[in-house]
Amino acid sequence: MARTAMPATLFRSALLASVVISTGALSACTTTGKTTPQEQALVNTSETNSILPATREERDAIESQDLLTQATFWGKEYDKNPNEYEASLKLARALRAIGSTQRATEVASQALNLKQGDVELTLIYAQASLDQGRPDQAATALAKAEAAGLKDWRMMSIIGVTMDQLDQHAAARTYYQKALALSPDNPKVLSNMGLSYALDAKPKLAEETLRKAASLTTTDPRVQENLALVLGVQGKFDEAEKAVSGDMPKELVDSNAKYFRTLLTPARSWDNLRGSKN
Repeated sequence: MARTAMPATLFRSALLASVVISTGALSACTTTGKTTPQEQALVNTSETNSILPATREERDAIESQDLLTQATFWGKEYDKNPNEYEASLKLARALRAIGSTQRATEVASQALNLKQGDVELTLIYAQASLDQGRPDQAATALAKAEAAGLKDWRMMSIIGVTMDQLDQHAAARTYYQKALALSPDNPKVLSNMGLSYALDAKPKLAEETLRKAASLTTTDPRVQENLALVLGVQGKFDEAEKAVSGDMPKELVDSNAKYFRTLLTPARSWDNLRGSKN
């Protein structure tokens, strides 16, 4: 059966109607700048998500990630609201952990302007300041927060470390004693106290205290390293090597032995211990 051809005028009318419908729909979305309700909803959701803080679940989950990932996450949270306590604290803590100590002090300092004397913020600020060799800066913040941290061994210990760096060794040890009263036989505090004795030219008391610290922990290599350092500057090289050898490769043990021997040169003496406190 032969197909009946569409009259030319009717074909042109149908084609014109199709073009009008198509261009009309296009102009509604583009030329007039209008969006559909569905499109606007997507835009609103995206903008809201960029402003709202992460959920509690997201914040808790990030704690199991590597330090750089944590710093990136908390940096974004901080940018959303620089006045938020948790974001400020955890960003400053992560920044110090990855070595960005200057930025850590800046973030902690800004937060302390809003929450003066806060113990957690002060600890981070003081530690980051000490990392930069600024015990005077750490001392100023610690003095403001001391009363609030009298029941926190970490606060007492960091004040002791700061005083040692300011060459106030006897005063430093009074704070270590306060820290030990709050946390008896704490190996970290004992390690700091041992180095305080060393800085005060009391090597026997330093060794005794550090040996006790080393006997109380096998998980903090810094304690063993501090003991080895004090043994090394006394010329007890074999004991120093044993203190830090463990599972270390022989090359590293030999390297440590050479380092200990260099500590005995008159030009260096006990001053070599000044950069070794935790």
